[in-house]
Amino acid sequence: MSLLEGTLGKVAVAVVVGMVVTTVGAGAALATGVVSPEAPTVESIDNEWGEITNETTGIETRVVVDNPNRFGIPGVAGVSYDVAMNDVTVASGDSGRLAIPPGRNEVDLRTAIDNGKIPAWWASHINNGEETTVSVRPSLDAPLLSRDLPSQDRTFETDMLASFDSESGESVTAGDRTLLTVEETDASWGEATAEETPLRFSGTVTNPNEEAIEFATIGYTVSMNDVTVAEGTTDEAVRIEGESTDAIRVNSTLDNTKLDEWWVSHLRNDEETTLDVRVFAEVETDDGTRRVDLPFMSKRVAFETDILGGGTATTRELDSGGEFDFEAPTVESVERDWTPTDDGTRFVSTVVVDNPNGNESSLGELALDADYRVSLNDVVAVEDGQRAVLDPGRNELEFENTLDDETIQRWWASHVNEGEETTLRTESDVTADLGFAEVPVELPDSTQTFETDMLGGLDGTEQSVEFRGYRIATIQNASSEWGEATTDRSPMDFEADVTNERAEPLTVERFGYNVTANDVVLADNESEVGTTIPGKTTRGIEATGYLENDRIPEWWVEHLSNGERSTVSVSYYVVVEYAGQEFTVELDEMSYERTVETDAFGGE
Repeated sequence: MSLLEGTLGKVAVAVVVGMVVTTVGAGAALATGVVSPEAPTVESIDNEWGEITNETTGIETRVVVDNPNRFGIPGVAGVSYDVAMNDVTVASGDSGRLAIPPGRNEVDLRTAIDNGKIPAWWASHINNGEETTVSVRPSLDAPLLSRDLPSQDRTFETDMLASFDSESGESVTAGDRTLLTVEETDASWGEATAEETPLRFSGTVTNPNEEAIEFATIGYTVSMNDVTVAEGTTDEAVRIEGESTDAIRVNSTLDNTKLDEWWVSHLRNDEETTLDVRVFAEVETDDGTRRVDLPFMSKRVAFETDILGGGTATTRELDSGGEFDFEAPTVESVERDWTPTDDGTRFVSTVVVDNPNGNESSLGELALDADYRVSLNDVVAVEDGQRAVLDPGRNELEFENTLDDETIQRWWASHVNEGEETTLRTESDVTADLGFAEVPVELPDSTQTFETDMLGGLDGTEQSVEFRGYRIATIQNASSEWGEATTDRSPMDFEADVTNERAEPLTVERFGYNVTANDVVLADNESEVGTTIPGKTTRGIEATGYLENDRIPEWWVEHLSNGERSTVSVSYYVVVEYAGQEFTVELDEMSYERTVETDAFGGE
């Protein structure tokens, strides 16, 4: 940032001195009668910083003048000059009257920059696209000749925000978890005044997670050589929706009244400045407010100047030095269980969460917000939410609900209506509250299925009907299937073909059934049939029986207590009227016993 690049107008001073001594020579000629003395020449001009205080910055200029004459030139002339940066006059100087003896002469000139002018210059530099023209404007004051001399201008540029403009593609991770991918960052100046300079910077990020990531309060500091020139926080939370790209924007304002302090530090640091833009998130802990760096938004840039030596300004990016010192918690396992109780069936899911952050983490307290839902077909088994503060290491969270008898009956009705199949769905929304931000914790939704086959034993069997030792009929093509179940009852629709083997007609009056599971009687009743089959004829019969669903909860408890295992016994009989007599025929061939096992969480 070459503020005076050009050494106080080397050429200008040379011209001034040359004109001064020429004018002085003219004065001497008038006094001594010597006509046309040889003009002195300027051999060199050197500049260096003088005394630097909080109020002023001294500039010392040494001009080497050679007087080739055998006589000295008396001090009858002087030179004054102003130094301006972008039309902001920052310094004024006056050599006083000069006397030039014969031979080599060193002329020392001194002036001082008013540090209070630095904010106004800075505003002009920013508003001019980080470009400054340094002008040395000399003027001559001598007998018979006083006038302004040509200004000497030199221009320099800085590019302090170049490092902020990037397309990094870097990932912001917490442990093995990618939280965000940084697509690009950029920064820009607003319209500066002598009092303040707007500085806007942003990061365009992609959230690859299904759930949103939300930053509560984002703060920032901008310092130049440890002189804080801006600090503040955002007014609103920043939310990046899941699987979307958005921008995090920070609008800061530099306090230009601090720039005179920075200017002094810049010169005392051999004209080098570290511009440090630090973006952080704030988290409240028991020990107060902590700051967690957001390195993808933070930058450190060093720039150097060579103001009096005429060198160019240089800029280089430094390591921002900030990174996340925490890891997102992870779900290690999910354990589910049914437990029969006096009040119903207790359904429990235990979620084991690992918090890898120790007590030394900058987070302080880390909390987990979890909403957890388990459904059996369309019946909600668990719908629970909780907030838990995680200790370092292993944590267990329990989500539970007790399914009352009515809920179990509704589930069973859905199980029957789905063909004795239940889909167990687990859905969750788990978020780690880091204090400064909310980040999703991966707990994948799961879908598992289990089946039963309570009525499958009847299909395809054949049964003889005997009366007094004679075969009078044959029942064949028997089948059963569920009707549309309700909370109260589960219909069982029976069909079969009955062949009358005799010449006399017979009537199937009633169809009886008994269903037990683990000794719990689920059905024990008869259904009216009333179908007459003429002699030597085959007719179809139909009947509907019912499972009383109010017995299902009792069976389910027994089923769970027995390790999700049940012995199901199904027996049938028919009541037949033949030859004027009514008798009961046990359908032993159609009756059956089978084992029903479920593994509600293993999908078997």
